[in-house]
Amino acid sequence: MLICRGLAGLTGCPVFAICGGSLADLFPPHERGPMVALFTLVLQGAPTIGPVPSSFLASFLHWRWLMGLLTIWGGLLAALMFFIPETEPTAIARKLAKSHDMKVSFAYKPRPDLWSKALLTPITMLCNEPIVSCTTIFHSFVYGLLFLLLEAYPHVYNSYYSMSREQSGLVFISPFIGNVLGVLIYFGFPEPQCEARERTIQVESNGKREIEPEARLPGVLLASLLVPVGLFWFAFSADPHVHYFIPVLSGVPVGMGMTLLQLSLFNYYIDLYPTKSASAIAANSAVRSVTATIFPSIALPMYNAMGIRNANVMLACISCIGFPTGIILYVFGRRLRAASSWAKQTSVDSLDSHLHPGASAPLLTQAPKHRYGGTSTSA
Repeated sequence: MLICRGLAGLTGCPVFAICGGSLADLFPPHERGPMVALFTLVLQGAPTIGPVPSSFLASFLHWRWLMGLLTIWGGLLAALMFFIPETEPTAIARKLAKSHDMKVSFAYKPRPDLWSKALLTPITMLCNEPIVSCTTIFHSFVYGLLFLLLEAYPHVYNSYYSMSREQSGLVFISPFIGNVLGVLIYFGFPEPQCEARERTIQVESNGKREIEPEARLPGVLLASLLVPVGLFWFAFSADPHVHYFIPVLSGVPVGMGMTLLQLSLFNYYIDLYPTKSASAIAANSAVRSVTATIFPSIALPMYNAMGIRNANVMLACISCIGFPTGIILYVFGRRLRAASSWAKQTSVDSLDSHLHPGASAPLLTQAPKHRYGGTSTSA
């Protein structure tokens, strides 16, 4: 079983890594927010709402049925993969040129060291890019909290309120509501602020649609406040003498903060590293996956050794590191970008100017564009 779980993680993790690159290929910055929001809601909401049906299935059927249903669902999704259109610009251009008997000039040529560079780039960014390393540490901790709560909630509500497995599973509706509210808040405050900044720069740059990556960071600041608030709330309200509904509600700000953080960071990475966003997200996802694996294992020993309140207070205090990190990035982001060899230094009109600079691929940039961003030239 452990081997199969390992294979599932190995084959499932590329989805998180390539999402940023795919969204960068498909959508310009001013259209990317809703797509990242949908992806984030699914990514955060699935493990949050998952315990609700699974607790009932495990009680009334058998735990093997949980694996069986996941296998069936995974098979259906795998079949749908064959119907997803290509999004990589050069692959589209090659296919389009072949169908029209055209020749295509590509700046990129296959290299023998492609695999080694693809594997080393996320590690290099994690070690050499302060922006990636700092945000990844905080994001990994918050993401690990999500999986720690999978163990903490049943333990707390069974110990203090004698809830059954099914009843404690329903508690996860609270952070899921927070996930949904986090998306709504993102489009109610940080995203409109980002669009307003974009319109201002558009006027100042004579019609060019430009935006600075730091415009995505207000969501990070808001998330870094919501998560500690929710954890402190849970720490001091989880008590046998307090009605269970009070600590249950603490999951709402935690869920909101988790969604806002991931939404803002993913958009930030995509804007900050136009040609390396997939590598930045891959580095982030790798570390997050480690914390998501470790945190459930330490949850019950930690709660048994420290007590429920002390353990939650400790987690809340650690989560407070996110706010000063966000402030530093927001204030000194331009200086940090200037010291980076990969980060975007100036606002640009579109991603294509990064992917296909005129000096390296003049034929490609002058050719007509496919609806997904591919280009071709006639023979």
